[in-house]
Amino acid sequence: MRLTASSQLVLVSDARSSYKIVIPESATSFEQKASRVLQSYIKDISGASLPIVTDGNARADNELCIGKTNRGSGTEKLTNEGFVIKTRNTKLLIYGGDGKSVLYGVYHFLENYLDCRKFTAVLKFVPKKSSISLPAISDIQNPVLSFRSVYYPDQYDEEFRDWHKLHTLEDEFGLWGHTFFKLVSPNQYFKTKPEYFALVNGQRTDTQLCLSNPEVLSILTGNLRKLILEEPDKKLWSVSQNDGLGYCTCSKCEAIDKRYGGPQGSVINFANKVAAKFPDKTISTLAYLYSALPPVNLKPAANVSVMLSSISLDRAKPISSNPRAALFRNSVRSWSAITGTLMVWDYVVQYTNYQSPFPNLHYLDENMKFFADNNVRGIFVQGTEGSRGEFSALKTYLLAKASWAPKVDNKVHFEDFIKAYYGEAGQHILRYIDELNKELTKSGRLLDIYGDPVIEWNSWLSPERIDRYSDILDDASKAAGSRTPFAENVEAERLALEYAVIQQARFYGLERHGLFIRSGDEWSVRPGFKNKVQRFLEAAGRAGVKVLAEGGHTLDTYAKEWDGIFRQGPIIHEALGADVKAVIPFSVEYPGKGTKGLTDGSPGYNSFQYNYLGWYGTDMEVIIDLGKVMEVGSLSAGFLEDQRHWSFLPLNLSVEISVDDTNYHQAGSLNLAAPEEVYSTETHRYTINFSKKLQGRYVKLRARNLEELPKWRAFPNRKSWLFCDEIAVYK
Repeated sequence: MRLTASSQLVLVSDARSSYKIVIPESATSFEQKASRVLQSYIKDISGASLPIVTDGNARADNELCIGKTNRGSGTEKLTNEGFVIKTRNTKLLIYGGDGKSVLYGVYHFLENYLDCRKFTAVLKFVPKKSSISLPAISDIQNPVLSFRSVYYPDQYDEEFRDWHKLHTLEDEFGLWGHTFFKLVSPNQYFKTKPEYFALVNGQRTDTQLCLSNPEVLSILTGNLRKLILEEPDKKLWSVSQNDGLGYCTCSKCEAIDKRYGGPQGSVINFANKVAAKFPDKTISTLAYLYSALPPVNLKPAANVSVMLSSISLDRAKPISSNPRAALFRNSVRSWSAITGTLMVWDYVVQYTNYQSPFPNLHYLDENMKFFADNNVRGIFVQGTEGSRGEFSALKTYLLAKASWAPKVDNKVHFEDFIKAYYGEAGQHILRYIDELNKELTKSGRLLDIYGDPVIEWNSWLSPERIDRYSDILDDASKAAGSRTPFAENVEAERLALEYAVIQQARFYGLERHGLFIRSGDEWSVRPGFKNKVQRFLEAAGRAGVKVLAEGGHTLDTYAKEWDGIFRQGPIIHEALGADVKAVIPFSVEYPGKGTKGLTDGSPGYNSFQYNYLGWYGTDMEVIIDLGKVMEVGSLSAGFLEDQRHWSFLPLNLSVEISVDDTNYHQAGSLNLAAPEEVYSTETHRYTINFSKKLQGRYVKLRARNLEELPKWRAFPNRKSWLFCDEIAVYK
């Protein structure tokens, strides 16, 4: 709330001031810091240096009172981090609740009344004027969200964080994240006490804890108590399921789940029991994957805070109006109906590709408003953490603004940032953002945090559309000038398009827009393409990109990956470009190029979203038409092992040959070993050499899938994937 009147408080006139900054005689560290910040900025703005004194000094008319001074405050109702900025005659008072509230108040005053800005950790604006006058002010600020964390690189800058009133997980949580195994370690207990861990498909596995076992509760609370004693001032402590699936289905856990509507029942029931042991702390637990829906006939305890994950959400439209977000909307509303401390763990980037275009800028503030309107009380927004990503500076700024004032229109902040960060190029950047968003909306495609620019090759990221986007950025570069900060910022935003182009080149392979050229049985890298990759790497390094994906895919590892691709080249063989019929239909979830992708010469490069076709829960059977009868001596095929995404190698491969597509003869087979637990991702190419060369036109390949998932990846209603990339036929 802000009230203004015609009266003016003259703080500085002609670079001189009669004002003093007054702090309490027993000022807290934050009150002291707030006074120094105010003093420093007023001097930077006007040249006037205001002394800092304590309220033990005699009262004067011209005072800036910071914190809980004896100059008086008011009866305003403030939450923990709320603050007041108000004038009283010729005095200005800034005070608040506990902690950093007064510091937040000073930064709010600097921005909203002295026109200062803190756009990024390094970019700020301080106006220069020799005189400063203030209107009558009565401004009360109470945060809607009690926890506000925006995980981008600027979070590590203390002034940026305090200016925008943000928290870090490390400052607020004594223990954070997926913590079950941090509190009850399988390394310590699984061999001797397997009953402490989840029963999945009849076997104990080290996926999750058995939450009905009283010894698990005792060990976990004992270990948690030790951690709390080390950091007694921390209020939030996470007792949360591990990342992944595999919850316990023992008879006792199943009984709890049945009573409370699903596996989330066991999670909340367990969190409540832990919370009862620590009544002065807040136990945070996740509503994530199998526990995303609220329980039935069970409420979280008063000191249990539920953090609901939006991991499966489509980001192509606002949450409030997206038909695909109906289940998540209902989850938010249902959770907030049974707890007053609901938090949301939201995601705003593509974690598989931090540099991929991800047009969600128009919806960031709308989504934050949805959370606030539905009684969410905390927000953890996961961005690119310590590395620069697509529009990371702009997203950080907008999310910071929206997390403090989620019900305020963000348009002014959007325009403010664009002008300051891109200069005259800003109008073109806005056009680029709008064009991306328009094309995504028109396509009707999902915007998935685990997507890939490659899968949009014939949609909103087609080469033709990328050319249009690039033309807009060319205009932005011209407007930014050369060797200016604006030019550097425009160059950084171009990285997303460049990344999309070079990633898609793998998909296109030997085709137009691909990275290889074929001449007979020979191939070469398309002229200029190696330089294109090198320019991207250099520009990314200049922009401050540290990693390209969640999990630490660095520029160095990316460069090595490309070196390997250039050396490996395409797969040249007799069936190159041949028609393929899927006798057993493949899954349309990852359509790629369809069956054409099985004989296009392009490897899958260890990503099921590239040049693979997938069979989910079924065997694979395809027939390759060589176009004419020829002599065939061997066949090779590549299969992806990515157990984290339930992609397993086949148990058996068999090849048959026919001259007429009717009568087939066995040509060869290969039995493979049963799967072992492996969490690296790798493409395995298997070759079947025939006992003798055979005449044929049609080559049938069958791959046998797992009938059931192995115990370490077993989960109800999940099946095994078979992902095949290139099937090569040789004479």
